[in-house]
Amino acid sequence: MLLKIGELAKRTGLTVRILHHYDKIGLLRPSERSESDYRLYNRDDITRLHRIQALRRLNLSLAEIATLVEQDQVGLENVVSEQLAMLEQQIASSIALRDQLQHLQELLHANQEPQLDYWLGVMEMMSIADKYFTREDLHKLRHHKNGSVSPDLRMQELIKEAKKMLQAGIRPDDAKAKDLAVRWVTTMNETMPSIPRYLTIITKMHRNEPSLQTLTGVDNELMDFITQASIEVRYSIYRKYLSEHELRCFRSSMLKHSLEWDLIFSEVRELIQAGIPATSTQTLTVLRKWRGLFLDAWGGDMATIAKVREIHAKESGVLLGGSITQELMTYARQGLVYLEAEIRQQSN
Repeated sequence: MLLKIGELAKRTGLTVRILHHYDKIGLLRPSERSESDYRLYNRDDITRLHRIQALRRLNLSLAEIATLVEQDQVGLENVVSEQLAMLEQQIASSIALRDQLQHLQELLHANQEPQLDYWLGVMEMMSIADKYFTREDLHKLRHHKNGSVSPDLRMQELIKEAKKMLQAGIRPDDAKAKDLAVRWVTTMNETMPSIPRYLTIITKMHRNEPSLQTLTGVDNELMDFITQASIEVRYSIYRKYLSEHELRCFRSSMLKHSLEWDLIFSEVRELIQAGIPATSTQTLTVLRKWRGLFLDAWGGDMATIAKVREIHAKESGVLLGGSITQELMTYARQGLVYLEAEIRQQSN
């Protein structure tokens, strides 16, 4: 079977111009010519053209197709894998956009006369959140009572109060600052969704995103102030039981490692949520980091550490921090007891 170029174009739905182009670049050259010098395509040419058309559906370049039609099966497998990965990314982006639009629609239904600045702010918050939270996290956030990563009304009032204190030059160890820190952490814990890494992610977002700092009013200076004031709350409790010498490392260590502590607490909450035993290898790996920071906070003095553990049994205020609960502490203590027994056995 031999077909002229016009007949081949008609049967395949291509234009004569495209077939001329394929001939020119060597992608599909007719195997024969008529006596009148017309291009004639045989069965093999038509088979090759069908392969070209199939590969064009994968959005490949003509250069890539030229390589693949030479029966390069390995190359084809790699290309298909790349195309699938690209499509999955496009699908994920489309789903994320759909979720954002649905969320905006819900907010529009709830507010009949929205301010443009408010909606632009919400959209920017959503755009930033997409960079840090998983799809599952964002779903939980949208169905949380707060419905957003932005602070609720109580937090907004506390942010204003903190900014006034900074402007007034109030120190983190001032009684007003410590009272604010207690209310700040309490409110955060009450409004926090069931995402173990939520506080760590929110902190990272505010540290890294100047536009988010502008939107919420929570910048690095304010976060440092609240962190220091929270440490001072705990310091005041420990000061009732410990000497200045025993407390010599506490402030500097807690401030230096505050983000590391937040990350460890997040990891422990994830382990609890996943139902992983406190004595599992996975948990003990996290608790080794916990133990290292704990030793650093108390200068490695085991006598002081023994006192600190007694204080923890008496004073709930020393647990002040992002979503540090009794459940978390009980779980950690169980694992730490096991870990320390293991360490003692190894040292003997």
